[in-house]
Formats: sequence, C-alpha cells, structure tokens
Amino acid sequence: MQAVIVPTHDTLSLALDQVQADCSAAELHGVMVGMLAGGARMNRSALMKSLEAHADVSTAFADEMIASLWQLQLKTLEDLGADDLLFQPLLPDDDDDLNLRVMALADFARGLLAGFGLAVQANNPALAGEIVRETLQDIVNISQLDSVDEPDEESELAYAELHEFVRLGVIHLFEELAPREDHGHDAVDLPPTVH
Repeated sequence: MQAVIVPTHDTLSLALDQVQADCSAAELHGVMVGMLAGGARMNRSALMKSLEAHADVSTAFADEMIASLWQLQLKTLEDLGADDLLFQPLLPDDDDDLNLRVMALADFARGLLAGFGLAVQANNPALAGEIVRETLQDIVNISQLDSVDEPDEESELAYAELHEFVRLGVIHLFEELAPREDHGHDAVDLPPTVH
C-alpha cells in the first residue's frame, strides 16, 4: 500500500473536479481550517461528512481522497499549533496567474468563514475580542475580492500582503479560539501585521 501524501492545491483541485464538487480546493481547505481555528476536533467520518456537505459532491469521497484529506487536516492542525508560524493556506503556486491566486484567496476566505461559523458558538466570549472581530471582518472583505484588471508589480505586492494577513490572521484565530490543550506551547498573541 502506498503512503498517503498531503494533497497539493493542484491534486486536490483535480480530485474535486472528479467528484463534481461545487467548491474549489482553496475553499475546501478554508472550511477545514475554519473548523480547526474555531476549535472543532472531528473524527475522520464527521470531518468528511462536513466537507462533502460543503462541497455538494455528486458522489461520496473515495477512500483515497478521504485518506488524503485526513492527512491534510492532520498537517494543517500541526502547522497551526507550531511555534514557528508554519501554517500556509492551500493556494495556487506563486508562479500561477495572479487572478487565479486572488480568486483562490477569496475562495479560501469564504471557506474559512463557513468552517469557522460551523465550529464556533455565537456566545463564545473570544468573539467579543476586538482583534478577533477585526480579523474576521477583514477576512469577510478578502472573501469578496474580485479579479485584478491589469496584474502588475503593485498588485503582486498587494496580493502578497493579503496572503500574509490571512495566514497570520488564521493563526491568531486558532490561538484565540482553539482548545488550549491542542497547543504544544503557550499561546502567544499574534496581532495581525497587515491591515
């Protein structure tokens, strides 16, 4: 039996196309990340049910895809809790078309908000924190991004800033809302560096 590897953006996109999913790879990873950042810890079956429901697939995920998504979830959880800010959203490569990357970042943000909404109770006291509220509002704004008219160096820099904001914002939400025993270290406050 071959070892299960964590899917890349491209391999997950292909797998989602095969099951006629109604969401992108970036959005599905966003849902997963949102649930983790919101404190949800699910077994494999519950996680797949949530992801299948969000993706609105024509057929259930095959065993190979389930194994691959589970590995992605384990790696994501590990990276979110790491001391050295390892977490990366699953997005197209930097050499891909800028519009493709911008739309994927917006998809990731939409998925993140959906997953977060599934995981977090409305009365969670952490939601009252100013930085958490601002981070979520900024992610809402990013989820509404549209394509870039003329990709240039300035829009590349703007994308890089938004990408880094989302990355650090997710880590901050995870630190604020995830159950403390999930952290392998003392949680530190990571105020977002980009506004």
